[in-house]
Amino acid sequence: MRLKPAIGLPLIFAVVIALDLLGAGDALEYRRGALASEPWRLFTGHFVHITLLHAALNGVALLLLGRLFADRLRASEQYGLLVGAPMLVSLSMWAALPELQWYRGLSGVLHAFYFAGCVLWIATSAARGRWLAIAALVGGTMKVLLEQPWDASFPMHDLLRVAVVPQAHLLGALLGTAAGLVLRQRKPEAKPEQQPHIRP
Repeated sequence: MRLKPAIGLPLIFAVVIALDLLGAGDALEYRRGALASEPWRLFTGHFVHITLLHAALNGVALLLLGRLFADRLRASEQYGLLVGAPMLVSLSMWAALPELQWYRGLSGVLHAFYFAGCVLWIATSAARGRWLAIAALVGGTMKVLLEQPWDASFPMHDLLRVAVVPQAHLLGALLGTAAGLVLRQRKPEAKPEQQPHIRP
């Protein structure tokens, strides 16, 4: 039985909220000093959040992105991103951000999802309608670049009142763009064969 995005993404949203309500953040967050002995944190750190508001915002964003790119990203590709992007973002943070000791949140993965979707949107759009997809990609790129501190700092988020990691957004954007470029080489889905219509 194939899990469709319409079913699977709300289930992931529910898991994200449940993990916050259960207070699982300390056990599951990305924690640089614990990765050697607790490698699951490379994955699970992206599904726990700082506050319930943080979890809800990221969960809703996931549902919206799933809806937005439902006709561009196949179900298997959406779940592939949600499995692969957390690991790759974490490994990139480990390599590029040695000063980052802990991290929680889905936002880096959401950026990977968004940029992969935009690249496929451009690749699968007719020439006349491609401007909107290009605008979405350019807008996302500007957002990610403008929010970067371009140093080792982690700016405060006014709404969440905690330090955030926009560098994770940049890493997610780069990984998502690469994923989109790979996925655009895929073969088109085979259409089901039409049965001949026989008149009685």
